[in-house]
Amino acid sequence: MAGAPGLEIWGPYKDKHYVHSTILEAAWCAGVDLVQCGSRAYATNTLESGWIPSPLSGIYTGDGMLADHRDWLGSDSYEAAGAIGGSFVSDNVEDYYVNPFELGYDFYIGWKKSDFIGKDAHAPMKDAPANRKKATFEWNREDVLNVIASAFEDGTPCKWIGFPMLNYASSSSDMLLRNDKMVGMSMFASYSWNERCVLSLGVVDQDVEIGDVLTLKWGEPEPSQETSAEPHRQADIRVRVSPTPFASEARKNYAESWRTRSG
Repeated sequence: MAGAPGLEIWGPYKDKHYVHSTILEAAWCAGVDLVQCGSRAYATNTLESGWIPSPLSGIYTGDGMLADHRDWLGSDSYEAAGAIGGSFVSDNVEDYYVNPFELGYDFYIGWKKSDFIGKDAHAPMKDAPANRKKATFEWNREDVLNVIASAFEDGTPCKWIGFPMLNYASSSSDMLLRNDKMVGMSMFASYSWNERCVLSLGVVDQDVEIGDVLTLKWGEPEPSQETSAEPHRQADIRVRVSPTPFASEARKNYAESWRTRSG
């Protein structure tokens, strides 16, 4: 989710408290004003750096190995217990699938290996133009405030915008419209303290350009059947298509990767 050294640290869980206290002590000794911001803020950096962390796993259809995998998964697994939320509702689960090329993650594919699972499926996509591309969406401040204000008015409010994370399902998919035609889906949303705005990440058609203003349909179709969502009505929120990553620091100074190539 991050593209600079030290932003994520991995290791044995038993060493957690030792490593944590050592970092805090080192910061104190160096006179660094290190602020512990809490786990709810952890995923907000994905919006600034352009990483979509929870696309829907493409395992719910298909035969062969995929069918075997579904049989192997337990009823308490993430894939079994997860839910899809958002204004985009389809009877075909494959409409929620995305591929590495759309997300800009194709550089992760180990083409130099002689063989790997999924190679035959991905090979035809390698040189073909992707139907969609990843983008960041900057939510209109006035529209966001109007949605929040509806909770303080009589009648059914709009879907609540939680801070800092807006997601209320395992995988989110909100419709992005241009002239009432769906041209993409917003998949992950959060408030960014650094940028002082609500941002989301998703995919759009190739002809959508940076600077275009789209309409994001916020909230479940009425009446909502989503158990993790309160009774609400849908709202239209203007969003401006923006560079990915959104933060100039990520685009200019992060390690050489898809982030710095995007511009």
